[in-house]
Amino acid sequence: MLSFSRPQRQALATLALVAGTVAPTAYVAWTAWKVNRPGQARDVETELSRQLGLQVTLATVRYPRPGEVVYRGVVLRHGEPRSKTFAEVARAEVVRLRRAGREVFLAAEGLRLRGEGARQGMEQVNALLRHAGEATFSRINLSAPDCTVELGDGASASYTFRDLVATFQADPGAPSVTASYRFDEATRCELTLTRDRTANPVRTSLVFETKEGAPLPARLLDPFFDAADWLGPEAKVWGTLGLARAGAGDWEADFRGDLIGIDLATLVGRRYPDHRLTGLARLRVRSARWAKLPGGRNSGWVGAEGELLTGPGTISMSLVRALKSRMNFRALPRLDDHEADLAFQRLGFGFTLKDSGELELRGGLGTEAPPGAVIVDAEGLTPVLSAPQGAANVVGLVNTLTPGGDETLVVPGTRESQGLQQYLPLPSGPRAALRANGN
Repeated sequence: MLSFSRPQRQALATLALVAGTVAPTAYVAWTAWKVNRPGQARDVETELSRQLGLQVTLATVRYPRPGEVVYRGVVLRHGEPRSKTFAEVARAEVVRLRRAGREVFLAAEGLRLRGEGARQGMEQVNALLRHAGEATFSRINLSAPDCTVELGDGASASYTFRDLVATFQADPGAPSVTASYRFDEATRCELTLTRDRTANPVRTSLVFETKEGAPLPARLLDPFFDAADWLGPEAKVWGTLGLARAGAGDWEADFRGDLIGIDLATLVGRRYPDHRLTGLARLRVRSARWAKLPGGRNSGWVGAEGELLTGPGTISMSLVRALKSRMNFRALPRLDDHEADLAFQRLGFGFTLKDSGELELRGGLGTEAPPGAVIVDAEGLTPVLSAPQGAANVVGLVNTLTPGGDETLVVPGTRESQGLQQYLPLPSGPRAALRANGN
């Protein structure tokens, strides 16, 4: 058995006292000095910038309790390509961070996300996903009572979401972001973003989906086109929009859902002033695909299928005659001498657009109307216009909506016609050749 002299026991007791009290106290004091010194926030900025691949600036950093950090005045900036400047992509008044193993929990207040536009915003998110393999964590959970997203300048490009709950999964093979949020506290939506590194080339996909509640204002589609200018100010949307891109290629899109409250006077009369069509319509899209058009042209609608239904409303006789002569719709003979706008009780048709430019049209008024009926009169009894027998094509549609061109041209070279043919598939063959202004 070991025995110690009195001086040895006193030395051991002193060492034990230092190890048990003085050393922890000194460590706590050193830690407190370190986290409160003026340069601590700058050190944290440097570490976060390295982990996120973004420039991070902070106003203050606090450590209220073990395992918890509070950041204030958080601003994230992304380096502009081929430039030494940085553009702001996100900021928050307060971010509270808590760790549990390799999982991180974030609670944000005053959260704002920003991009110069929809495409630039996607590029910024893509840059974050590319750094996922460098992360020291496996999962990040984010919650925020509200979140403002800005895609460009002006109030029309700003959106506020409520009750945001998001998760970032740092899977080296396929990092992903999922989010649930509410718009105007009435509609719950979900978002899923995935970067599949196992595909060759790498494939990025983004899906927006409305899950429950009321339809959303169509202005949410403004990053893609001016919804009010095309559909009217009261139009709404409900459904699923999927975006995908392989490597650095162009984005492709798929949509399934409904466009509700379309103002047909805005859709037709504003762009094709030779025609008139009124009524509020519902467009049910079973499928619509945006991708590279055949023949190496720009991107456009390569396929679509759905139904449109409206009524009551009116249609100009110029449009009725164009549908009859250029797309082979069948009209009652008594309409030949009719000049005033035709009032109708219901108008409805189904359509299928193929990537060959073929356009199939069919009646869409249900079993209470004769097969093929597209328009029934103001009393709702007599079909006055029926769908063509056989298939039509996009050339016929363009000529129907843009009358007044040179009849020797397959497609008139007007500004209105070019706006259509730019985004629609055209039939192949010599009769599909586009000629504008006689060239």
